[in-house]
Parts: sequence; C-alpha cells; structure tokens
Amino acid sequence: MINLAPWYLKIARPLPWRKTHDPYRIWVSEVMLQQTQVDTVIGYYEKFLKTFPNLESLAKSKEQDVLTLWSGLGYYRRARNLRMGAKFIVKEWGKFPTTRDDLLRVPGIGPYTAGAVLSIAFDLPEPLVDGNVNRLFARFFGVKEPIHTSKIQKFFWEMAEQWVKESQSPRIHNQALMELGSLVCQKSNPACHRCPLSISCVAFKKGLQQSIPLAKPRKRTEEIHWIGLVIKKLKHDGTYQYFIKQNQKNEWWEGLWDFPVIDKPLKLNWNQSQELIHQKHGQTKAIRPINRLQHFVTHHKISITSFIVEFPSKKPFKEQGQWLPLDEISKLPLSALAKKIFREISMC
Repeated sequence: MINLAPWYLKIARPLPWRKTHDPYRIWVSEVMLQQTQVDTVIGYYEKFLKTFPNLESLAKSKEQDVLTLWSGLGYYRRARNLRMGAKFIVKEWGKFPTTRDDLLRVPGIGPYTAGAVLSIAFDLPEPLVDGNVNRLFARFFGVKEPIHTSKIQKFFWEMAEQWVKESQSPRIHNQALMELGSLVCQKSNPACHRCPLSISCVAFKKGLQQSIPLAKPRKRTEEIHWIGLVIKKLKHDGTYQYFIKQNQKNEWWEGLWDFPVIDKPLKLNWNQSQELIHQKHGQTKAIRPINRLQHFVTHHKISITSFIVEFPSKKPFKEQGQWLPLDEISKLPLSALAKKIFREISMC
C-alpha cells in the first residue's frame, strides 16, 4: 500500500475540525458533514461549538436550542441523534468511549462515524468507508458492478481495514483517503494526474474513470403543489401577530416551525385559490398574494404559492400552533421553506 501521509500533509485543507483531536468536536463535524458540503458546514460547526463546547453542554441542552442552531443544514434527524448521543455517552460512560463496540451503541453512530472518530481522535487503526472512499476504491480496484451491494461493501471495508492497519498513522491515513476522494478522485473529471494512487489504479490504467463507479438509478422526483398561508390577526394595541405551527413526529422537518399550507390541485387561478382558503379557514378579512417559490427536499419538488391572510381578531382558529409577532418568529428554529417565506414577508 502506498503511504498517503506525505501527500496529505502537503495538500490538506486547514479545516477547523482538523485543528483538534477532541473526539466530541470530531464527532460533531462528521455528523454535520453527512449529506452537506464542507463550505456550508464550517460556519455551522463554529457557531454550534460556541454554544455547546463539550459533551456535557450538549447533553443538558433543549432540543429546540439544538434545532435552532442546526436550522438550514437540513436532515434534522442528525441534530436530534447528536443530542441523544451526547446524553447517552454522558450517562453511560461520562466521557467519549474508545472502542468500536461501545461507539456503535450510541444513537446515530454507525460504522463510518465510529471509524472516523476512533481513528482521527485516538489514532486507532479503525477503518472507515464513506461516499468518497467508495468512489476511490471502486476506481482503484476496477469494480464494474454496483458498489452498494453487501458483497462489494464487505470487500471495501476489508480493504479499508487492511490499509489502515498497515499505515503508520491511522489518523493521517483515513483523513488522506477522504481528502483524496473529495479533492482528486471526484465524481466527474477526476484529477488522476494529481493522484498518488494512479500508478496502481485499475480504472486509470484502463481509462474507465468516467464509467466507474456504476451510477445508481436516479429516483423520480415527485412534484407537490401547496398554498402557503401567512395568517395574521390584529391585536388591540394595533400590532399584528402571525400564526406558526411546529411540525410533529413523522412530518417533514419534525420539531421545526412552519407556516401552514394547503394541498392544492396542479393549477388554480386566483379566485380558485381564494375559495380553497375560505373552505379551509372560513371567511377572512383580506387575502393578498406574496410570491411563488420552489423548494426541494429528498426526491420532492415543492411548488408553493403563498398568501398573506388577515384573520378576524375574535374568530377562533382551529389549528394547533402559536400566534407570535415576527421578531419572535425569527428566533424559532424555522424550516428552510419557512425561512424563505419569512424573508418574503419581511420585505412586504
């Protein structure tokens, strides 16, 4: 196996989580980096650690406070698992465990995260295979079949374990593998001329870099059409409050706050949309269109037309939620879609 340490130490990006061997901070970074670009994570990571600098502070936190800091990163189950994991670790051991078996007991920690934390924080020879390593191994070993089968994954993990055990520093080796996949062995147009493994890479030798790994079939995107409702009512002091609701378990963006929506047929004109709002909430004082937005979430494309709806002050409102002024709504952990709508309201 080629020693990747000299290459990595020369080109490694100076990312904030690479300045520490604290397992908690490395864990936070690894969770944030799942499904999220590095440039996006940096700001969230630094802000998160200012509020929750250690396991104990996160274990004592309120879920709403964690979700507020996470708002905008998406995949909010990660944030909940991070908090639950911190509570579990503090209760079970009082400090970060140093074995794979123990780490795999922690909510939200799987084989990849366990390998990353143990190798980077403690320099232990624990393997890891993430999306970057999957792609790198597929090309290096010339795997022409689907790489997410149990057979191929077993082979990749065996190779990852063999390589890390042969390395002089598991900490450096595993980070080098991920950096190589991220910066050089990229999905499109891999920079093989800069790769320290190209001399032994099957795909490079055979000119198969663009066809390996075999692309996964793309899932069809489902289109959803909503009417978004920014419902407001006038208080006795002449100010307005707006209705906001918290998403419940098994709903999209669980635990985050949203403006209510109504499912609608594909195409409705202004009069039809107004009638649909009246059917849902009865007669209102005024309805004014704001905008049309598109929002994407895991194989779904949401097209939403939003309206400001003035609700009679004394009329009871049936939905569960809260009436708040805009400045208080801005402090809640809003979904990404709610943030888009909120920006539009602020400009009205």
